[in-house]
Amino acid sequence: MKNFLLPEVPLLQAGPAPSLQTLPRQFRLSVWNFQKEKQPLWRQDFLSLCEQSDLFLAQETRLDAPCTEAVAQSGLHWHAAISFLSPWGKYPTGIAAGCRAPAQEIAFDASAKEPFLTIPKMSMRLVYPLQQTQLLVINIHAVNFSTISPFKHHLEKAASLVASFPGPVIVAGDFNAWNQKRHTELLHMAERLELKEVLFQPDLRTRYLHRTVDYIFVRGLKTVSSAVLELASSDHRPLTAVLRLP
Repeated sequence: MKNFLLPEVPLLQAGPAPSLQTLPRQFRLSVWNFQKEKQPLWRQDFLSLCEQSDLFLAQETRLDAPCTEAVAQSGLHWHAAISFLSPWGKYPTGIAAGCRAPAQEIAFDASAKEPFLTIPKMSMRLVYPLQQTQLLVINIHAVNFSTISPFKHHLEKAASLVASFPGPVIVAGDFNAWNQKRHTELLHMAERLELKEVLFQPDLRTRYLHRTVDYIFVRGLKTVSSAVLELASSDHRPLTAVLRLP
């Protein structure tokens, strides 16, 4: 891994202080792979989406100066789990979660690694206050260029972060489920954890090799509405869902 450096501090905070003490009973979630903010209009689309979001889960986040400036204006408080420092500029790169309420618990798992480059692929576990209860959130960017065994191991590690949590749960992100075996393993994980997939109509989610890769799963929450935004500022389209405690 001579072109990549591992971070000394894997967890970072950024953005303004939380504006709410707790998430409301009904809240809006956004899930988006940023593609390291490479595309034009990313900042504009990001800030517009943040304005409408109470909770935001991001993958392929590169905290260079333009991204850090946008995060500071987002209205959300962010926690990032850093996989590596980019070869050019040494910018922290990984996954992140932004929320209007403060995280009460934060943990990450970096045991899954991409072959050859051996870059860690992160999963984050966050617990947020939610109207007289707690909300468990798992943000995941699954291992990609691998056989099924490392992919399955990554899902099992993510599932272990859920463990026996008694309250409502969200598991979401870019699962890189681009073939039948990966898709089957993902659905098996969801079934074991009693997670329900959030569906989209029309389903305009990004596809690779004709397979959907981005998902939202929930437990103990009702899906009020859901949508896929047709934006071109990343190679992944953002997912949004309005969720509510029953």
